[in-house]
Amino acid sequence: MSDSQAKMNQFLASAPKAELHIHIEGTIEPDLLLQMAERNGIVLPFDTPEGVLALQNLKKSGNHNNLSNFLDCLDISRGVLRQARDYYDITMRFLKKCKEENIVYSEVMFDPQQGMRQGVAFETIIESLRQAQKDGRAAFGVETQWIMCFQRDHAAYEANDILTSAEKYRDIIVGIGLDNYETVGFPDLFKEVFKKAKSQGFRLTSHCDVNQPDSLAHIQGCINTLNVERIDHGLNSAYDETLTKTILSHGISLTGCPTFFNTDSSSPPDRLEMIKKLLRSGVIISLNTDDPEQFGSGWLTQTLIAAQKAGGFDREDMIQFLKNAFQSAWLPEDRKNHFLKALQTFCSNE
Repeated sequence: MSDSQAKMNQFLASAPKAELHIHIEGTIEPDLLLQMAERNGIVLPFDTPEGVLALQNLKKSGNHNNLSNFLDCLDISRGVLRQARDYYDITMRFLKKCKEENIVYSEVMFDPQQGMRQGVAFETIIESLRQAQKDGRAAFGVETQWIMCFQRDHAAYEANDILTSAEKYRDIIVGIGLDNYETVGFPDLFKEVFKKAKSQGFRLTSHCDVNQPDSLAHIQGCINTLNVERIDHGLNSAYDETLTKTILSHGISLTGCPTFFNTDSSSPPDRLEMIKKLLRSGVIISLNTDDPEQFGSGWLTQTLIAAQKAGGFDREDMIQFLKNAFQSAWLPEDRKNHFLKALQTFCSNE
């Protein structure tokens, strides 16, 4: 490794960071996954941490764009969440990792429908997340807010019922999103849910996964029909000049994830190319991990370093990515400015 690359790596590791696109269910490390399975009496298709990784690699190897295979693996992790302690433990483990990664602020996604289908009450999930959020900030100094995601492949009425229950938790749930399998025409299906969420004061985002059927139409639909403020992924917009201009004119930010479905250390070049094109176009795009324990790109520092090297990004590019994350965060202006000032001070001293 050259001296300049070593210096860049150290810069990215030490910089104060924000992460806006990460699913709490995708942060479960193999040892904790096995612990929760044992205490909940769940039989998994492996019994060692190495077995967890081997199965992930087998299912996802060689198919970077297979969203279905990835979700099959994620379902194994989500499937062990059966009680309050599980949600508390994974959140505390995540916040500890944030401290190690110099992540000072994160907006964390969670899927209540999965837990509810497994017998965990909505209120139990939320109160567990709340307690861990409080304890984690005290222990690790990391600020967090929650984004509640509805699953696009389930009925909108489910989302509407959960949204009604969530209104009293506006103090910790900052926004509403959509994720899971990308069903054709999903923006139209959730129009009324998002209209209601906006009226309740929730911020709005939605996944538009990369290289999916109707990717461009879905991005347009999320803007025009759902009135989102952010789009999670949305990278295919890079190759549609009109759509890129729409994103810019609406002030929409993208949470890019230079991740890949298999667990080796390669990165799909088309994804990095799209990210670079969007950055050069002036789109406010940040770099995030998505599901760090499901992807070979790993946690945020590792992801940033890998993207910088493979994408040929220079120091100023990486600083812009870091700034974009704080700029597009759903924070009060005083807190946002606090973090941006801290980042600026760090960059000036490095």
